[in-house]
Amino acid sequence: MRRSPRLIEKFLRFSLIGGVGFLVDLGLMLALKPLLGLDALHARPVSVTVAVSVTWYLNRRLTFFESASARRVREWLRYAAVNGIGALINVSVFYWLMLDIPAVKGHPVVALSAASAVALAFNFWGSKTVGFRPDRGPSAAPPYDES
Repeated sequence: MRRSPRLIEKFLRFSLIGGVGFLVDLGLMLALKPLLGLDALHARPVSVTVAVSVTWYLNRRLTFFESASARRVREWLRYAAVNGIGALINVSVFYWLMLDIPAVKGHPVVALSAASAVALAFNFWGSKTVGFRPDRGPSAAPPYDES
């Protein structure tokens, strides 16, 4: 059995895996145009779903392995919900900074960077406490594997 990584190690792994997810999302979104003729707006739901699945799997194996659930479908749904809320936080902070903070207006890279940092912190906390929470109680062991 592997030792449980310290919090900072988990955060760094989570952050690096998020970078992998970004590359998967971007690469697939761009690849779906020549492959299926989908523009970015229509390709994005597919690419982001695949990216969330990739980051869930990698975080399950490398970051939160000690608390990964036997109920994989439920775990994925919790993880996707947390990251969906994180995406809403990201966009909300971005718009708030761009529209209401004079020093940031006209600097979308600054706004995006700050919004992404806030969302990263939320997604890490949410994944740690909700997405990959350990199963509890006598019903923790499923009668069958939901994977």
